[in-house]
Amino acid sequence: MDVQTRKSILWDAFEELKNKWSVDERFLEQKEEEPTIDGLPESRVNDLMAIKEKYQLDDLEFLFIVGTAVGLYQGQKHVKDLLQKKMSTINEFVSSLIGREL
Repeated sequence: MDVQTRKSILWDAFEELKNKWSVDERFLEQKEEEPTIDGLPESRVNDLMAIKEKYQLDDLEFLFIVGTAVGLYQGQKHVKDLLQKKMSTINEFVSSLIGREL
């Protein structure tokens, strides 16, 4: 396979991963963390393995996808943590104004 075809396959794999892992309200509201494998939730590791099989990625291509997946997940987790801290601060402020716990 030529370089352009392999590059296209990698982009397709990444786009599928990005769409499947898009952040929604369920992700942001999820309180419990699921079991992880080397820092990624088990379900996401399973997604990566499925993408490797679907696109028939070799080890180097798979390493590229894993690296981008880890960066994507860590960014999403960071945003989630920031939002939870901000919401907690807002709840504390509102609670102090109305004199009861929310």
